[in-house]
Amino acid sequence: MNCKVLFYLLLWFMLGSAIQRVQARDFEGSYAVYGAGSEQCKLYTQAMKKGGKEQDYFTDWGIGYLTAFNVIMPNTYDVLGETDFSAAQLWLGRRCDKYPNELFITAMIRLTEVLYPMRYQSGLKEPAQKKSAGQQSTRKKSATQ
Repeated sequence: MNCKVLFYLLLWFMLGSAIQRVQARDFEGSYAVYGAGSEQCKLYTQAMKKGGKEQDYFTDWGIGYLTAFNVIMPNTYDVLGETDFSAAQLWLGRRCDKYPNELFITAMIRLTEVLYPMRYQSGLKEPAQKKSAGQQSTRKKSATQ
């Protein structure tokens, strides 16, 4: 399958979930969630207030989710872009206050939907919105450099 087609299909499924509240993963529209992502948002809010190991549980899971997103999504060096992780956590806190019974993974999905248009597409750290459609980065930076 052509890489461009695959990219647009992934983008359509991911960003299309803002319209369609459930991202289909299997024939029933379900997918497996492990760790903190399977917890309700109200537990995230409580953990952030309490601190310690409970906070680390959600923070570490969130960092792993964002790292996996960067690895899996084409043309994505850093989905946070110019946003720092603490600002992302504040956004998650507001989201989880508003939707306490929502799963934490759903809040993370919404966060990446918001941040995606402003992501860094390369190690040059140029936000996606600032790049012209035909402009390509000439320098690539990998995790091994």
